[in-house]
Amino acid sequence: MARASVDPRQDTEFHDALRAHGIIPPKAPSRSPSPEPVGEDEERAERRLKATVNDIEEELETADDDEERILQNLRQQRLRELAAASSKARFGRVYPIARPDYTREVTEASKVGSTDAEKDESRRGTGVVCYLYNPSMETCKLMSGFLDTLAERYPATKFVSIIGSQCIPNYPDHNLPTLLVYRNGELRRQIIGLRREIGLDGMNTKLEDIELLLIAVGAIEPIKPGLNSRSKEMKSYDSGEEEEEKTGIRGKAEDSDDDLDWD
Repeated sequence: MARASVDPRQDTEFHDALRAHGIIPPKAPSRSPSPEPVGEDEERAERRLKATVNDIEEELETADDDEERILQNLRQQRLRELAAASSKARFGRVYPIARPDYTREVTEASKVGSTDAEKDESRRGTGVVCYLYNPSMETCKLMSGFLDTLAERYPATKFVSIIGSQCIPNYPDHNLPTLLVYRNGELRRQIIGLRREIGLDGMNTKLEDIELLLIAVGAIEPIKPGLNSRSKEMKSYDSGEEEEEKTGIRGKAEDSDDDLDWD
């Protein structure tokens, strides 16, 4: 007797029963649908995330009413972002100071912009980098050039400079160059010399080494792609050392031992 042929590819209750009794092979697993290509809307959204005010204004010239509303909102958002960035970019160079200016130009200046609304306490106030140096030392000449560049690159951070012995009487040259990092009225970190223990290498130190170190200790905030991940490697220096005394520099050298590393 002829047997009716059964298509094993069909999917009915009858075919399920046949599969349960092993009469026809089990249903082949369905293939995952191929990912759909990124549509124009997704591409446009991605592009607008990176759009500048000029880019948005160019797109506005050919936009319809619905698109115009979206673009105008985005334009206003970009303008607010630029205004916020501009309000922080107050500096842009290294400011020489004298000993009597220290409290006003460093400690008090680091409190500007401090607000409890900023949840991350480490970012409250203004980053201030005080540079102690000896103009005749080659390592200080090297550091001076680096800081000139970084001050221009990171105008939201205040950089000041003062001759080491004028800031602290009898401050030893072997500790120079020294960087004192303040934020929110507190001394957050001391960078003493161009030492290998902190990722520097004497006269072989590069601009990028100082930049990464200042990012790691919270003096400046990274603005260039790639610096975030590398700066995390420097965190071991920032978190591995004991917390220093967070007070201002006093007038007498013998009273400053708690504030600065002398070795």
